[in-house]
Amino acid sequence: MGTANPSVNYRIPIVEILNNIVRRIAEVTAWFNVALIGVILLQVVMRYGFNRGLVPLEELMWHLYAVAFMFGMAYAYTMDSHIRVDIVHMFLSPRAKHILEILGILFLFFPVIWILLDHSISWAIESFRVGEASANPTGLPYRWIIKAVVPITCVLLMIAGVARLIQEVALLFHLSKEPEDQLPGRVTMMRRFFRVEAIESEDKGGVCK
Repeated sequence: MGTANPSVNYRIPIVEILNNIVRRIAEVTAWFNVALIGVILLQVVMRYGFNRGLVPLEELMWHLYAVAFMFGMAYAYTMDSHIRVDIVHMFLSPRAKHILEILGILFLFFPVIWILLDHSISWAIESFRVGEASANPTGLPYRWIIKAVVPITCVLLMIAGVARLIQEVALLFHLSKEPEDQLPGRVTMMRRFFRVEAIESEDKGGVCK
């Protein structure tokens, strides 16, 4: 049985499309971190320079942080940047690694995200219905806006999870069968989105072929 070349990256168009959707949204919301820095600086000046910290600025700080953090989780998943416990994983065969990833996505990742999505939608709707605001009289109104970030993030994580699942399944089959060089025209229009394509990568020795 053949194995995928470890020096070659593999491109799956449908996975790239789904991941790019998540990344583009997360990259836009990453600018909330810049706004967060500005708000923190303003609050520090108001508190220590004028001895007058503002509650709205205090709450706005954790609102901005929450948005950047939540969308950042989805971005990190598409980049495989989350911390893993790889003590066992690193000793598994490529096939076992793909199977483990698939099982983890299906029976751990998706169920948890679905439960969180189901509950967070009701939280946001109820917050909007009652006009929830800060418990502090001078705090920020419209608490439903920040609560709506949770289900939106769950949707992005679902998209990222589907992309990862497709990638793992495609590469699992690719371990034993190289992708076809030629795809019949009209019959394989959808198959093009799921096709695994080898991309040559550079290393210390030059270009891998």
